[in-house]
Amino acid sequence: MEKLIILIFTLIINLFSAQTNRFIYEMEMKLLDKPMKMNMVLDIDKDYTKFYDYDFLKNDSISKKTGENWQTNTQSDQLILRRTNSNENRAFHDNMFDYFIIDSKDEMKWKIEKETKKNAEYSLQKATTDFGGRKWTAWFCSAIPFHEGPYKFRGLPGLIFELHDDKGDYNYTLSKSINLPETFVTTNFLETHYGNQPVKVNLKQFQKVKLDYYSDPVAEMRNNLKTGGTVIIGGEKIKSQEQLDQKRKFIQESIKNYYNPIELDKAIPYPKN
Repeated sequence: MEKLIILIFTLIINLFSAQTNRFIYEMEMKLLDKPMKMNMVLDIDKDYTKFYDYDFLKNDSISKKTGENWQTNTQSDQLILRRTNSNENRAFHDNMFDYFIIDSKDEMKWKIEKETKKNAEYSLQKATTDFGGRKWTAWFCSAIPFHEGPYKFRGLPGLIFELHDDKGDYNYTLSKSINLPETFVTTNFLETHYGNQPVKVNLKQFQKVKLDYYSDPVAEMRNNLKTGGTVIIGGEKIKSQEQLDQKRKFIQESIKNYYNPIELDKAIPYPKN
């Protein structure tokens, strides 16, 4: 109980300081009916809340130590920036050599249930909501004075510790918390993609970009092959347009098979056949 009081007191102080409160979540998402696990980061300071892949932190740390520019792309496609205690989200999407922003306002209507449970020394309470074409269940802790959580989920009277959808496609579990002495700067990999400035688009424009790529993901290789250039895909040397068409079909199927968007109502309408 004493440890919990100290933690709460520390968090309250941090709300009014230049510090960053960092929460690490283990996220499990289902692809091809198989679970894929990765760690995600929720950074909260007095001005902004950010959510991004933990791999960005690892590469940022290596870059600072070595002076080299270590880069990575998101595996989650859940890069979020918003003002703390705001429902206005800025989602970042990397796409090959491009970087896009889609702004949205996502106010969730939570139903707070009577059901509670214990998580170590913390008391959690259940809440449910519909968002993005999915039904979600959250377990939050009112003793931790943040109205934030993973991805775009926020607005509960306490930090979200656990979150999952009813299809079993997404599951988030809080695993660790860290208090940083200064506001952590993410400009290199979130607000920009390693210096690549983001382009603001709407949902339809972004969907068109993704569909255009899907229609012929080997377009540049096709032109290279026509002009006598060397084309190698997955270690295999492509010698004919027929081979390239087979690779095109394989890539297209892979794009669809490994696509399980968190917001189903904003899904890219890839062809079913």
